[in-house]
Amino acid sequence: MRLPARWEAFAQDVRYAVRGLKSRPGFTSGVVLTLALGIGVNAAMFSVVDRLLFRPPPFLRTPDRVHRVYLANMYRGKEFTGGGVQYARYADLTRWTTSFDRTAEFTTRQLAIGVGSDAREMTVAAVSASFFGFFDASPAVGRYFTTAEDTTPTGAAVAVLGYGLWQTRYGGGDVLGQTLQVGATLYTIIGVAPRGFAGLWPGKPPAVYVPITAYGAEAGATLGLRGENWYTTYHWTWASMVAARKAGVSAAAAEADLTAAYQRSYRAAAATSPHMPPIDVERPRAIAGSVLSERGPNASAETKVATWLTGVAAIVWLIACANVANLLLARALHRRREIAVRLALGASRGRLAAQLLTESLLLALLGGAAGVLVAQWGGVVLRSELLRDSAGAGVVADPRSLLFAG
Repeated sequence: MRLPARWEAFAQDVRYAVRGLKSRPGFTSGVVLTLALGIGVNAAMFSVVDRLLFRPPPFLRTPDRVHRVYLANMYRGKEFTGGGVQYARYADLTRWTTSFDRTAEFTTRQLAIGVGSDAREMTVAAVSASFFGFFDASPAVGRYFTTAEDTTPTGAAVAVLGYGLWQTRYGGGDVLGQTLQVGATLYTIIGVAPRGFAGLWPGKPPAVYVPITAYGAEAGATLGLRGENWYTTYHWTWASMVAARKAGVSAAAAEADLTAAYQRSYRAAAATSPHMPPIDVERPRAIAGSVLSERGPNASAETKVATWLTGVAAIVWLIACANVANLLLARALHRRREIAVRLALGASRGRLAAQLLTESLLLALLGGAAGVLVAQWGGVVLRSELLRDSAGAGVVADPRSLLFAG
């Protein structure tokens, strides 16, 4: 019997709060708009910062154990860090480390897809066959390419379509066995990635995935590497490396393992290039960084601006809280007589506290709903500047941003 009575009391409090807020439209509007500004600015910034620094790529297995590999070297007394690796270096690091379940090399390029008037420049991902093993995402159609199709010197001319290209160009029909011109090479389509799969580029999913050895052979031949093989030279830095730690291996141990392999690889490169600085001068080391490239170690300009704007948004939120507190305090002073009468008529302090809490929650809900709209519409500029590849990503359709706003 107590539960229905409490529910009826809550319903009475809601009705009373609605009548009270309707009777004071100026106060209600002031509180709701102030909350909307504070919540909206912070929700918009969270939707940006979350995508830049916290949210792992879709379908990624064990994101806490997956790392981008960065290589650091000393130059004129200062250490420089980069995320680029040569294919030969990637092969060395894969062969001479024991701390990882799998490694992969990858890169993206803007290439013409199609022939003639149908050709369009799109994002093409050149990846190792092992790349797809980092994700729990079975192909929508067909299969991914295998290690046998991703071997030096030339690889196999096979391709996996992105889900978006499959829908827009082929209407989701049967594509297996068809050919597709990508750059200067004619590829045979063997599969289609599932809906929502974007690899390591959630903001801009690639249109096509091809073996990195097939792309490397084509690009290496175009560049002309002074008689060197593209897959054995240490002079062509053009891709990046990702690695997944084995369970039970710490990040520090994996980084030490990578560094030892990198130093061994550096000596191998120096044996073929006498002009390279001695290893004790260069002091090469490897870094097992976050799989999210924006987290560093080389933070982008967008990340720095987003971090600074997050601090500004937090200050705006504190100011909004202070203003709302002042408005509520002013209203409480005007309600002293009402509260005294209700106490005299027998209302308990707990009942009055529940009534005031209900009013506050109603104001918070109205302010939060308005804040989500502010974040959705007013955050367009933020997203277009800081998330240029995913400017259409909003707050309303994003559960994480909605939870943060709540």
